[in-house]
Amino acid sequence: MTDAERERAAQAATKAKKWSQAAALWEELYQQQQTLAINQQLVTALVQNQQYLAASNYAAEFENDYLQTDQRSDLYLTALLASHQFIVARMVVTARPRQPWQSLAEQRISQAERAAETTMASTLTTTMREFYHLSDQPVPNQAARIQAAQHLTYQRYLTAAQFLLVDPFLHQLARVEVLHTLRAIGVDQPVQFRHLDGQQTALIPSELAAVGTDPTSQRTHQALEKTLGQRDPTLYTGLNALLTLQLMYIYPDQPKIVADPTTWVQLFVAEQTGTPVSTVDQQAKAMLTVQRKIQDLNNQLQAQS
Repeated sequence: MTDAERERAAQAATKAKKWSQAAALWEELYQQQQTLAINQQLVTALVQNQQYLAASNYAAEFENDYLQTDQRSDLYLTALLASHQFIVARMVVTARPRQPWQSLAEQRISQAERAAETTMASTLTTTMREFYHLSDQPVPNQAARIQAAQHLTYQRYLTAAQFLLVDPFLHQLARVEVLHTLRAIGVDQPVQFRHLDGQQTALIPSELAAVGTDPTSQRTHQALEKTLGQRDPTLYTGLNALLTLQLMYIYPDQPKIVADPTTWVQLFVAEQTGTPVSTVDQQAKAMLTVQRKIQDLNNQLQAQS
């Protein structure tokens, strides 16, 4: 069967509401042509065939496009709510501009969460308990629990997250991921957060910039590109990924810790290439101390992997 024949068959199955057949045909076609139009047809068929998790996964591949219209956002939201991905659903709603659609979508999420509290309370309680005790697990095993926590209702997630943000035994990257999730779902109340230096302060997640989008992070990446981009592209690619990780460790304190992006990059490249660091001032020494602490944490992380 050619792609054209397969598309005609998929359209016919869709028109006849033979959703299982339509989903299979659209999926075959999508493997050959990853376009938004085919993706939407596939997601629609999967939702109609009650394959909600698969539908949400495919929609996520074109998430930015789904967020552009109410119709596609509704379809995506349906798949997320039916597969009990309440936190991701809130991320989708928060990512769109404030408009009437958003208020209606929030009502849908609240209704779905209330239903879940009635029909799957035991599962939610177990998932919340495992998320709450995230630091009991080795770091490599924490990803599964963080992923499972996306199925929690808003209040359950927030309650556990508030504990995790100040848990001294939780790895800093996991703590940052939880904080970033609170930002993405629009939490606008103050929460306590334990920073890399061990200090705690109150933050309002919804007021934070997304990881990597703040001016300091952008200037730091630009400084690395200017230093290595043309001179050693291979080294630049590797160090750029590591720099992204560094900036995650110090989120959301990049402006305070990276006092000078150019100096930070000079120290970073010297440390990573084993180049002796020339005499530095107090400001540079402070940045170097942070970088070495991050390196120690990375080494511990790799030892657990």
